[in-house]
Amino acid sequence: MRKLMILALALFIVVSAGCSSKENVLTPEKKKTAIQQGGQLKYGSLNEPNTLNPLISDLLATAEVGKLVFSGLVVAGENGEWIPDLAVDVPTTANGGITADGRIVTYHLRQGVTWHDGVAFTAEDVKFTWQLIMNQKANIVSREGYDRISSIETPDKYTVVVKFREYYAPYMTLFGTILPKHKLENAGDLNKAPFNRAPIGTGPFKFKEWQVAEALIFDANPNYYRGKPVLDSIVYKIVPEQSLLLTQLKNGELDIASNIAFSNLEQVQSIEGMRAVIRLTNVWEHMDFNLDNVLFQDPLVRKAIATAIDRQAIVNDVLKGVAAPAYGDQSPLSWAYKPLQQPSNRDVNAARELLAQAGWTPGPDGIMVKATKKLAFTLAAPNGNRQREQTAQKIAEQLKEVGIAVTVQPIDTQLFFSDVLKNRRFETAIYAWVASSDPDNLNLWHSRKIPSRANGAVGQNYPGWRNPEIDKLTELGIKTVDMNARKEIYFRIQDILREDCPVVPLYFRGNIDAAKVSVVNYQPNPTPAGNFWNVWQWGFATAK
Repeated sequence: MRKLMILALALFIVVSAGCSSKENVLTPEKKKTAIQQGGQLKYGSLNEPNTLNPLISDLLATAEVGKLVFSGLVVAGENGEWIPDLAVDVPTTANGGITADGRIVTYHLRQGVTWHDGVAFTAEDVKFTWQLIMNQKANIVSREGYDRISSIETPDKYTVVVKFREYYAPYMTLFGTILPKHKLENAGDLNKAPFNRAPIGTGPFKFKEWQVAEALIFDANPNYYRGKPVLDSIVYKIVPEQSLLLTQLKNGELDIASNIAFSNLEQVQSIEGMRAVIRLTNVWEHMDFNLDNVLFQDPLVRKAIATAIDRQAIVNDVLKGVAAPAYGDQSPLSWAYKPLQQPSNRDVNAARELLAQAGWTPGPDGIMVKATKKLAFTLAAPNGNRQREQTAQKIAEQLKEVGIAVTVQPIDTQLFFSDVLKNRRFETAIYAWVASSDPDNLNLWHSRKIPSRANGAVGQNYPGWRNPEIDKLTELGIKTVDMNARKEIYFRIQDILREDCPVVPLYFRGNIDAAKVSVVNYQPNPTPAGNFWNVWQWGFATAK
């Protein structure tokens, strides 16, 4: 799958369980519950961090605990909207924080913020963090975006001026973690610095202890700029197996557990006093057409297939509600998402009519025929994902009802991604992308991104979509600074995607967490802000 940072508008699905109804409720948790001050919360994770420095690790566990300790300039909030963190406000063209050409971004910093050791946080820490990221001797996970910066100026202690060589559309995703200059400027090799296992930050919790293979303990930061957190401490417990995670949930040893396996959803729902919290993610499953195949060169045929697929039935029957139907390349979590004016429901009669317009008629066996050629093809799928395999079978069943014969073709996962997709050796294929923090999908849709020998197999336009307007729009989208103007560009791209139908978006996956019903203000976030984005607000309900 495409490895991109996930930042976008958040949409939550809360599934109540235990003593409550087990029906999926497609609405955020917005209960106003009295909360008690203090207490220790135990958070269960399947994985242990390999370091506590988020800049040098791509592990989810490191990113999670990093949000306890560190702050960024801005952070994605409950609805994925950008909110100020160490910055006073979010820089935009409207407030003068971004120049007209988008190449200069100015951040005004909060005053009075201190590191956990009491030293004042200043603009020099931001500049130092960038310099550290660009230090080639440091094993930084990604320099994407930071390498577009030509310089950073600090005209005073609380102003940071970031100058880019060229406009970088997802500029807000940068500086999600700020490190302390006074602790690291003379620390030598960052990769081996003791700081990585005992960090100090400006975040809501202070690192206290790392019990290897067991737990990490964090105490509330009494000097946190938003005020002392509700909880006194958090124990990040390492529970390396799903079975152990379930056992500890059942025994009441955990207050929250993340990344519950889909197969364990019903067990979580059956635990008294526990609720399953399902959050929509930016991972979207889709079915691609190979547009070089003569069967799929008529958009009427592609639209007929899309019209004949019942996305909601797949979400309900295969995914048990742990997903949401997809109708485009932008997630409902994204600021660039264009809602459908009317839901695109399955319509068998409309699908047959589209096929008739394209010249297809039912053959003796019920399969559509045109000039002696049957409307029959294979649907390639990487093996090992039961829900995907069931989805593929469901699609085959649904298409058969309109006279289309589909043979599901399971393929070794490594072979599927390294050869079948890359070399476009498929008729249709089902797999998933991770939607980016920015709506730019030039790499997926631009005609020059069709992988081939001619371009050195660069790009992920595996369907082979060639659309001149899409080429122009995707190029324009990454050059447009004004947010509203960019939004209109991506709205138009979504319209064309639905009209031309080079792929059939199927659903956006959900992620399952478990939380005690007594836990208040837990609002998981499918962005790099992670589940701890509002951890200073977490607590336990006041006993009645």
